[in-house]
Amino acid sequence: MAPGVAAVRSIALGGLGALRAQAVIDLVALRLAPAVTAGAMTATHLSSAGAGMIVGLCVLAAGAAIERPRLPLHLIPGSRVTLALAAPAAGIFAGWVTLRAAGSATSLGELFPSFLGALLIVALSWWIKVRIEQRLRARVVVVGPVAFARDLVEEFEAAGIGNYDVVGAVGDGRGHAGDVPRLGDLAGIRRLVRRGWIDLLVVAPSSPPGTEEAIAEACLDLPVKMIAANQLYEELLGHVPLGTMDAQWFRYIMHPRFDNRPGAGKRATDLVLGFLLALAALPLLAIAAVAIRLEDGGPVVYRQRRIGARGREFRIIKLRTMGVDSEPNGPRWSSVHDERITRVGRVLRRTHIDELPQLWNVLKGEMTLVGPRPERPEMMGRLEARFDHYNRRHLVKPGLTGWAQVRCGYAGTESGTAWKLCHDLYYLKHRSMLGDLLILTQTAFEACRDAHRVLRAPRRRFIVGAEHPVKS
Repeated sequence: MAPGVAAVRSIALGGLGALRAQAVIDLVALRLAPAVTAGAMTATHLSSAGAGMIVGLCVLAAGAAIERPRLPLHLIPGSRVTLALAAPAAGIFAGWVTLRAAGSATSLGELFPSFLGALLIVALSWWIKVRIEQRLRARVVVVGPVAFARDLVEEFEAAGIGNYDVVGAVGDGRGHAGDVPRLGDLAGIRRLVRRGWIDLLVVAPSSPPGTEEAIAEACLDLPVKMIAANQLYEELLGHVPLGTMDAQWFRYIMHPRFDNRPGAGKRATDLVLGFLLALAALPLLAIAAVAIRLEDGGPVVYRQRRIGARGREFRIIKLRTMGVDSEPNGPRWSSVHDERITRVGRVLRRTHIDELPQLWNVLKGEMTLVGPRPERPEMMGRLEARFDHYNRRHLVKPGLTGWAQVRCGYAGTESGTAWKLCHDLYYLKHRSMLGDLLILTQTAFEACRDAHRVLRAPRRRFIVGAEHPVKS
């Protein structure tokens, strides 16, 4: 370990360890600092310590309430920035309402300097947080095969997670996998933790029964954390590896407290936002319709069979982006340089305008704004035979956008479809109203990127890990 990094780690907020230190940095820099700044500026501007305390507490409460989504915010930076900016705004507004309710004549404009001060502190805090976490990286050891540890390294690289370092693996076997060494066997785990500044132990799915109990027996009194690999994938990487899904996942889905129904709130959101988006989209759709007709004189829209919730078929509506009769030999996936796409169609696909007519499917209740993308029935048999649990994504309505869309980009291949399936299953388990709003927000940030881009994925058998290859 480099001396500078060791020094940072040794003084990391009183020796809390990297994981705890990162949590404390988030609390102090992103919640306490903006709240204290807003409260202090309000107290100074209004010459009232009570008003400052009220505003500060409201900003603190807003930050705590807003940043509690089920989705990992570090994977959706656009939404994370939006939340960081929304917290001071919501807190200042709540403080103003509270002051007015208490009889104060304070106007909302008088609190605007406090809002600007909180925003500046948020921006500065993010800069400080990034700089510190670049040197305060959590050291991870995998309890299991070295190959699995190497796969985890590639997962972190693909997801852009830079504050975790996989330093090796502990367990049976020998040798290295890339630059990931084997550090010994399970019997020496206590000595390794005490000597190696280990922050997190990740238990691989193939670990023998009793592994977690053995780790707890050896390390329960030490400042190290332990997590199962499946749980790490969900909490940090935002997807469910298909080949390591176990009974725990299905027990959660079938638990009495787990409600698989969409709920009235989601339907109301679909209707209100869907209607507003449809109104806003009408001018774009009119221009696009004229461009499509002028290019080749063919039809403007086309309807295509798709599979919806519970396996029911419906017809999706899209603007036509390919030439007429573009599938003479049967259905096939589109590709980045597909020769069937027209010149107008390339523009429509890049801007996602061709997807806007699906708002009609949303208003009809066949789709929802956020959910898995609907697949064509001609592809379903092959995908269900190749990938376990594929039909689980039909437990919810298909969506105009979704977690897999903002995380994976375009599929276009069977492996790409499986990569998106990992994220669809994650969404099925972790979906919420706030999560849907965050996905919609992130979609707005992604709207002008190429619809056929494929976001970076791990290079190896990322879908299931090195021990569980995709069945053929």
